[in-house]
Amino acid sequence: MKLLAVHPSCLMYSKIYLRLEPLGLELVAAAAREAGHSVRLIDLQCESHQNFFRLIRHWRPDVIAFSGNYLANVPEIIDLARATRALLPTAFISVGGHSVSFIPEEILRHTAGAVDCVLIGEGETAITSLLGALAKDRANLGEVPGCVTLDHRGPPPTFVKSLDDLLPARDIVRHRRKYFIGQLDPAASIEFSRGCPWDCVFCSAWTFYGRNYRVKTPERAVEELARVREPGIFIVDDVAFIQAEHGMQLGEAIARRGIRKRYYLETRGDVLLRNKKVFELWKRLGLNTMFLGLEAIDEEGLKRYRKRITLSKNFEALKYARSLDVNVAV
Repeated sequence: MKLLAVHPSCLMYSKIYLRLEPLGLELVAAAAREAGHSVRLIDLQCESHQNFFRLIRHWRPDVIAFSGNYLANVPEIIDLARATRALLPTAFISVGGHSVSFIPEEILRHTAGAVDCVLIGEGETAITSLLGALAKDRANLGEVPGCVTLDHRGPPPTFVKSLDDLLPARDIVRHRRKYFIGQLDPAASIEFSRGCPWDCVFCSAWTFYGRNYRVKTPERAVEELARVREPGIFIVDDVAFIQAEHGMQLGEAIARRGIRKRYYLETRGDVLLRNKKVFELWKRLGLNTMFLGLEAIDEEGLKRYRKRITLSKNFEALKYARSLDVNVAV
């Protein structure tokens, strides 16, 4: 089948600071290609709606999959889905991603029939199951894990068994040098781990992954990193280097390969203080910017948010982060 993966436009509040590589869709595209399907990807962060409509008229995909990682993109996705339905009445239109996984029925109601299903959970497993079902008979949708329509909800979504099985289809993106974050321009994105074991009240990562935490083996991660041409690297992990041993082994493997990049990562204060040697190693490897999740400036706020860290430890972590001579964001 012919699959068109679509990343929506930049968010107004963030486009000055970042435009990230659509890593999630690259992983979905890779899974679909491995299953034997023809795949294209258009990133509306870098291309116009006019280019999108030109592509669907000329290529006429069987399935259009919109990425819905941010709720702020939902109005645009709905408008594009409706216009696509008018141009390709028989195409199957789906939406997937982190944010829409929490409100699939609401998304479907708002689209008024323009979207056939919302895929909840991790996209790599969901898209291959969906395409396999569609290739046989649309009546099989009820058997697809994570597939939600207005009429039914399929079995619970399944997790990727091993992150080592994933290799993003970076070749499918046309405008690689247009991605950046902060001072890292151009920058690619990479995933070393997935999930978070904490349960902060404001965060959806632990509810999405079920507090399931998985890591990519250092050997596999370095193999992927060595293929990346961009000098900047955004580590997309929800919390970088939770496991000190994994962080050290990964860093040491990068050092042995002689890979030189500049890195941007996000982590917690307690993880930073517990794993100082890991972050010191990554500073030597090229750590440029650290986003430190402090979340509150009083004990009451930290307790309310279930951060499970004291205010004094947060400030200690902030002081230590600055001592590494990297850019620190909070």
